[in-house]
Amino acid sequence: MFSIHALFIAGVSYLLLLFGAAYLTEQGKLPRRLVRHPLVHALSLGIYTSVWTYYGIFGIVQDAGITYLTSYLGATLAFVLAPAIMVPILRIARTHQLSSLADLFSFRFRSGPVGTLTSLLVVAATLPLIAIQIQAVADSLYLLNNDAPRDLIAATFCAVMALFAILFGARHASLRNRNNGLVVAMAVESLVKLVALLTIAGYALFSIFGGPSGLEQWLTDNPAALQRIQHIPENENWNTLLLAFFATTIVMPHMFHLAFTENSSALSLQKASWLMPLYLFLMAITVPIIVWAGIKLEATNVTEYLVLNIGVVLDSRTLTLLAFLGGLSAASGVIIVATVSMASMLQNHLLLPITRVPDNVRFYNWLLWLRRILILVLMSASYLFYTLLARPETLYLLGLIAFISFLQFLPGLLATLFWAGINRWGFVLGLCTGTGCWLLTMLLPMLLDQNISVLDFDINTDDWHQSAVLSLLLNCVVLVVTSRLLPTGEEERKAADACMLNVMQQPMGIRLNATRVEDFEALLRPRFGAETAQRELQSAIAQLGINYEVLSPLDLLRLRTQLEQHLSGLVGPVEAATILEPLDRQDPIEGFRARDVHLLESQLEQYHQRLGGLAAELDELRRYHRLTLQKLPVGVCTLDSDGRILFWNAEIEHYTGLSVDDVLTWRPASLPSPWGELFTRFTEGDQSHLESQKLVVQGQPRWFSLHKAQLNEQKAHAGMVILLEDESDTLMLADKLAHNERLASIGRFAAGVAHEIGNPVTGIACLAQNLKFETESPLVLESGEQILDQTKRISRIVQSLVRFAHTGRQDHSTQHDPVDIYACITEAIQLVSLDTRGRHQRYQNDVPPALQVVGDMQQLLQIFVNLLNNACDASPEQGLISISAEREDEKVIIRMLDEGSGIPAELQDRLFEPFFTTKDPGKGTGLGLALVYNIIEEHYGNIEILSPANKKQNKGTLVVITLPGLPPSEL
Repeated sequence: MFSIHALFIAGVSYLLLLFGAAYLTEQGKLPRRLVRHPLVHALSLGIYTSVWTYYGIFGIVQDAGITYLTSYLGATLAFVLAPAIMVPILRIARTHQLSSLADLFSFRFRSGPVGTLTSLLVVAATLPLIAIQIQAVADSLYLLNNDAPRDLIAATFCAVMALFAILFGARHASLRNRNNGLVVAMAVESLVKLVALLTIAGYALFSIFGGPSGLEQWLTDNPAALQRIQHIPENENWNTLLLAFFATTIVMPHMFHLAFTENSSALSLQKASWLMPLYLFLMAITVPIIVWAGIKLEATNVTEYLVLNIGVVLDSRTLTLLAFLGGLSAASGVIIVATVSMASMLQNHLLLPITRVPDNVRFYNWLLWLRRILILVLMSASYLFYTLLARPETLYLLGLIAFISFLQFLPGLLATLFWAGINRWGFVLGLCTGTGCWLLTMLLPMLLDQNISVLDFDINTDDWHQSAVLSLLLNCVVLVVTSRLLPTGEEERKAADACMLNVMQQPMGIRLNATRVEDFEALLRPRFGAETAQRELQSAIAQLGINYEVLSPLDLLRLRTQLEQHLSGLVGPVEAATILEPLDRQDPIEGFRARDVHLLESQLEQYHQRLGGLAAELDELRRYHRLTLQKLPVGVCTLDSDGRILFWNAEIEHYTGLSVDDVLTWRPASLPSPWGELFTRFTEGDQSHLESQKLVVQGQPRWFSLHKAQLNEQKAHAGMVILLEDESDTLMLADKLAHNERLASIGRFAAGVAHEIGNPVTGIACLAQNLKFETESPLVLESGEQILDQTKRISRIVQSLVRFAHTGRQDHSTQHDPVDIYACITEAIQLVSLDTRGRHQRYQNDVPPALQVVGDMQQLLQIFVNLLNNACDASPEQGLISISAEREDEKVIIRMLDEGSGIPAELQDRLFEPFFTTKDPGKGTGLGLALVYNIIEEHYGNIEILSPANKKQNKGTLVVITLPGLPPSEL
């Protein structure tokens, strides 16, 4: 039907379609939203349906009837259980940068040889699978043109597949970089297969049978055809097939690579849990229709290629070409991805452990070309295997042998996720026993083409089933028994816990003394060279966002973990862990360490929703106790066995202004002043209590008491708990009470003194009054009047002092009369000028002489004296203090402006509080402005202080006083 050239053009055109899809993706020509969509990745998992499912499934129908459904049901079961099995594997793979099944097992068992063994066995199991893909392409071309040279076609096909794998599967040195082009190409490949089968089945249903009713009538007339599909073998081999297809869906290298290595989100696996069962269902329902069409057309001479023969018999070039392209698509996807995955396994677990990186080449290029060479070697080995097993009549049996081999990895995979008791010896011996049984009873007889009586490869017999069950049973028994008899290492146990908890990293209990990036560079340089070591360090530091000059212990651990994850994508997890051995292994000190507890706490917070039973109860208790410590009204700090800060609660954060993220893992000596000196002196001293330690915090004096206790009295370095109690408010209140008591004593003393002063003042007043009876001298009489005025003033001051001493505020019965503001301020200036601090200032009274307010002259004078004294204290020598006033309606507004230093904004709200002062100790009582405020309030006025008054020079204070003026009727 087709010439060699036409078939070649058709095949190359299809492969160019895949190349084009991958190329456009890598160049960013396709929408990023489409490329990154979870459904695209989920659809790429249709690579599971290889030529064994596309072609070989018809051979199973011929021999075992409805058993063919196991191929679809096994995969469907795996995808339905994706949240329980595949998603946990994805979490482990993403966290530890695991790119293959060998990486997973080597990480789980902390053993390089385990990875090497797994890689070799995976390659041995996959080569037959790739061989039948090559065979299917060569045979399908031969069926379409008997002159087609099979071996040349197979060799050419392998070369094109190797080129595709190199261009789009080996573009990055690190496997942590996703090959989006490869994923999109595999999604296109999955669609082509499905469209091909649905089109052929649809054509058969409506054109060959005339629709569903025609098919029903034909089946009625040909019951044998219906019985062929409904045939159920007498044996129960279907359950072994179901288990085998379930295992292969996860562990086959191409499936593992697409499901986990090329996956960036668990969302795609969640989509695949319904999309892939639908995809498989659509493919499965086409099989009976195509089989019945083949029977009707008598096109069953080569059963495996029935889908191809229908187009040949019908002489339909379109159907034939479509069937051929579907088979080509099924074969190419498996070969490309499986080869890429196996190349990375062999690189990381076979070659790199025994190879040193040359010093004269760039590491990344060398690593990339090594993987490309491995792809060529694997493709050549697959072609060689094809030449040994080129048996068209047994296509599905070759696939069956490969699938049974992958079944041997299932016990180890399930134990990795659900049983921490397995160890490396149990896994290795169990895997070797099961694989050895498979090799002796299934693969070797096929390779040697010998008819061993126990191996008659007829799917209706129990022989292959017995071999499969025997190999799996031996694998499980040896795995369990050996794991129970032989001990499990500490690192294995921790890796087991990490896998069972799905990526919860357990602190390894190592102590690292490195404090510089150069220490890590010294570890990487011998293996990768200076340039690669610096590049990896810079990449890790940039992602963590840490200070590379001085690393805290927690930063050090984070950097080591980040480096290990980076290197796992380059050289595998075991090799990465080996390179990053701790710089200084010391005997572990008993007790918790800060970085360990911090990591455990953060990870438990992520996983507490997944805990159940007693673990959940204990976690709730932990959270309750931690919250209790966090909310304590005293500061709590605990030190671990290394003397590093382990816990730092919210109250101590408030005291010190240091957050827990800043100080975690620090030693007390590293804390800023004054806390470092205080904590260091206290922790290293013998005292368990320190009372009322005075510190200056943010420019303000504070007093703290400290208490400490060893967490374990039996051990010298078991950690310590420190309590920090702020006693500042208590001590300041005590000082205020004492100060108040002193003021009260002074008040009582002043009242007594005022009473005693009153008698001589009264006598002086009497003498002054008698002067007018004793002399007529104007000068003497004027002096007498002045003496009398001053004695009255003294009396009023003494009475005011007595009232304030008794009540702390002015007497409400004070008589308010018209007061000349100009005269009052002039007198206040004269009084202030008598003091040395007011003598060196300049005063300017700009109050209109006729301006009057309603009030008490003596109290208003006291207001202005206090305010002028404050202005003098704040002003420089010869500073100008100006007072002005104006009348607004029935109010008089008085403004007093100085050129002083001003008042800080944070203190302005407290200016009128009793006992609050900005002056140095001993220079102010803090009562002046409080008294001023009370007097103005009694006068039904208002006072406002604005500072700084001069915004440009940031100095000066403006006091604005509002007092009631004389009513208009009295003006």
